[in-house]
Amino acid sequence: MSTTRRPSAKRKPRDLSGLSFAFFGQFSYWPSYHPGPPANVARNLGATVRDTVDEDLRYLVLGERRGAGRAEAKKKAERLHARAKKDGKKGPHLPQLLDEAAFREMVQLDVRGKSFAFFGGFDCAPAGLEDGLLARMVEGAGGAIRTELDESLDYLVLGNRRGTGKIVAQRRAEEMRKAGGAVQTLGEDGFLELVRREQPKSASMDFAAFVSQLYGTVDQGKLGRALKMLKGESFKLFTHLSEARLVGVVRSQTGSGSVYASWLTPSGGYGCSTPELSDCMGLQGAPCKHLLVLLVGLARTGQMAPETAYAWIRAARGKKPGSDDDLAAETFLQYKGAQAGEIDWRPTETIPEDFYAF
Repeated sequence: MSTTRRPSAKRKPRDLSGLSFAFFGQFSYWPSYHPGPPANVARNLGATVRDTVDEDLRYLVLGERRGAGRAEAKKKAERLHARAKKDGKKGPHLPQLLDEAAFREMVQLDVRGKSFAFFGGFDCAPAGLEDGLLARMVEGAGGAIRTELDESLDYLVLGNRRGTGKIVAQRRAEEMRKAGGAVQTLGEDGFLELVRREQPKSASMDFAAFVSQLYGTVDQGKLGRALKMLKGESFKLFTHLSEARLVGVVRSQTGSGSVYASWLTPSGGYGCSTPELSDCMGLQGAPCKHLLVLLVGLARTGQMAPETAYAWIRAARGKKPGSDDDLAAETFLQYKGAQAGEIDWRPTETIPEDFYAF
């Protein structure tokens, strides 16, 4: 029995009354806007939290990371289902397996119909509201943009950087709350957590939606550096893309002769290597900027469907990088052959103007 992505019960979001949950394993990601860990949130929403797995348990939630009892809990649920199938039993009284993404989606805050106002400078959208990315993020979550800060506003979002009106807006929001107002203040990271979707609404997405999703999925600092590289100069990305793997060579920033071979698989395996077959120093337990340059560059130029690129990089969340010396060595040999004109390996070219709005 495989871990399911979505709960089957048709209920209103965030209504867990009458349901029972057991949690095993550590979550690789948990939004900071929740008041406590997953088990506490389930209790606050009316659920019963248990530490045993039996026929009466409704949901067994498995975090992506290891934890005490995780493997045994999964095996026990699988044995219960196998026994019920053998005996010809059917019904809801068996534990349904949820991965952590499915549980996050189950308890995600609903911001449909909520209003947002933005002040300050944003790392994820340096041009602010002008480039449309922030607006698309809000609209994608069902909310609306406001330019005025008054008692009817739901969320005031403050960018990470300084900007016109940021301090005044923050003080005004504090005054409104003291007077009984309901406006909530979010930092840039909190906003990105709030509007990101575990599952995009449609099977396809445009590039703006792709970038929006990335900001809630990968390391924001690394993504920012990758976009800065793409905005700063043109790149020739030497890539091979198949159903099994994306692999390519990325040159480092301006003035450096360094190149890196990065790779990513649909199941979330990834890595990045130097020509000396050493791991890229930028990995540090998560996809590096070179891999993100490769992925974003291909999605922007249409060489890789944005929804495919997002699905692959999303699968890498919470996983450690791997090493594949044979793949890296072969890729660098092909790259050198292409540079010398010995083999026909035509690169995908990016231009800075394509990324100015992001």
